[in-house]
Amino acid sequence: MTETRRLQLHLGKCIEDLDKLHNVPDLKSKRAHLLCKTAQKLFEKAEQERDRGDEENSYVYYMKYLRVVAFLSKDKEYMKDKTYYNNMLGTKNPNKAIDAAEMLKNSLIDRYAKEQKAKRLHDIKENELVKQIIDENRKKAIEAIPVHEQPQPVGLPGPDEVTIKSEQLYSILKSGKLKVMILDARPGKDYLESHINYPACISIPEECISPGQSANVLEQNLPSASRAVWSERAAMELIVMLDWSSTAVIPGKTLHLLKTILLKWDIKVQYARQPLALLGGYEDWLLKYPAFTTNHLAVPPSQNSMLDDMLGEIEYPSWSDVVPPSPPAQQAPAPQRAAKPGEPVVDRTSKMAAVQLYEERARNMQLILEEQQRIADTSLTLEMQRIEAEQDWEKVREQREAAQREDLRAMYQLRQQEISSLLMQLENKQFDMEQENQRLREQLEEYQRREREEAERLAESIARAAEQSASDADAQAAMARQEASCAALRELSARRAHIAEVRAARQHLDRRRELLETERKRKLTEARTRRKPQDDDGDTFMEPPEDTVEVPGINRSQSSPNIPKQVSDEEEEETPAPAFDRSTKPHKMAPSSEMQQRDFQPVWGNVVSTCN
Repeated sequence: MTETRRLQLHLGKCIEDLDKLHNVPDLKSKRAHLLCKTAQKLFEKAEQERDRGDEENSYVYYMKYLRVVAFLSKDKEYMKDKTYYNNMLGTKNPNKAIDAAEMLKNSLIDRYAKEQKAKRLHDIKENELVKQIIDENRKKAIEAIPVHEQPQPVGLPGPDEVTIKSEQLYSILKSGKLKVMILDARPGKDYLESHINYPACISIPEECISPGQSANVLEQNLPSASRAVWSERAAMELIVMLDWSSTAVIPGKTLHLLKTILLKWDIKVQYARQPLALLGGYEDWLLKYPAFTTNHLAVPPSQNSMLDDMLGEIEYPSWSDVVPPSPPAQQAPAPQRAAKPGEPVVDRTSKMAAVQLYEERARNMQLILEEQQRIADTSLTLEMQRIEAEQDWEKVREQREAAQREDLRAMYQLRQQEISSLLMQLENKQFDMEQENQRLREQLEEYQRREREEAERLAESIARAAEQSASDADAQAAMARQEASCAALRELSARRAHIAEVRAARQHLDRRRELLETERKRKLTEARTRRKPQDDDGDTFMEPPEDTVEVPGINRSQSSPNIPKQVSDEEEEETPAPAFDRSTKPHKMAPSSEMQQRDFQPVWGNVVSTCN
């Protein structure tokens, strides 16, 4: 059946609504013949509705048919003559109805899920539209004075978040910039087996947390090792709660109760921010950071499936359990008479044995057929029980989904309340800022007004002094004021002059020191120049002092004269040799030729030619 031929859903909103419709009345007073006709009509009606495209009615009729067949299989009249009633029902119709019912059920579940999803999307779009309108109005209201929120530290969730990821918590713990306290709300034995390897990670056993409990009572029930860290909770910048695998703070759960105790029943402590829940719980942390735990081999508690509990006691038959009876032992053939030549040999005793063998085989075949029929009936009954179990499971699943939706609705309501409280805080903060801005504006206006009044009074006093300059008393007062001002000016001028003299003296001393330094350097240079003997080419050379003993250096030949020695002898004959302090003589330095060095480094820009 194609998608275009299916009719719209009209009987219910979920598969449970259809399950309420296929319940049949009490059939104990009905005869088997009438039940067979009713089942046949239900099957035909289901086929017609299926061909018409109405999956809901078809599913209801198929389920009614299967219920009638299941009741009929237990009837006494049916047990007496199964072949007759099976021919009336149709040998293949029950299996066909089971397959069709399963297919229709899956199709209807998918269609209901799509319809609910479309409805939720429509509701979400409407909520987003309303939220957009509210946000636009709010932006227009706070456009005048924008609120600048302080940036959150790196890795820390926003102020509206109620959970924190394992990656964010790990980065915060590794950085060590924030004071973090971790509250492990798992059972005490699980905490002792394995927990986060952090000094401020303490155990808040699940069995110690109860509704309506205060923080003081909870502290008394805590283990002794946890009380020391618990007493420092007011100084913590971040508090993280965790259990095994929670992904949200659901009302009624352990984390929600602990958060309520911290925020509402811990009056003496004002927290820096609301406690956050670890997303995925300790199971997620153990999976991602096993090296940051005390025992990475800890196993999370397993969750048993309700379907396994419901269908665990059902036993299905097996063909290996059917053991056909062993054939009877063949009787020993009787001794035959010696036949005469030309006469046929006839064994009269084997006729009865053959008849018995054929009857035994027919009886065995009948037993096998009856066993097959019994197995088929049992399989049909088990199939009906399986369908009923699946229906019960679907009901339980829907109830669980409804409970989850209720929890999500409660969580959304709690989130809405938190957002409303945050909005009220922001509005109060905006009002305070407006009041502060108004107060500062008034202070500025008052200060400007006072300056204008003071300037006006000064101008009036000057004008009044100018007008009353004709009178002697006013003149004397003016003279006194002028003298006072002149004295102040003279004192100020004297101080300025003194400062100028000090500065001039300092500058003079600096210049004098520079001149003395320059003169000293010049004299030292001249003295060094005079002390250095020079040859004809202008090169200086060193001469050993008179009081030193000449040490033979290079072995010269007898034919080569010692020219420096001859020159020194001639100079000694003409003028007396001056005495030199060789300890103060600097080493010979090569003449610098920095002015002749050229720079061949590339220069960016255009080259300007200097040639005419």
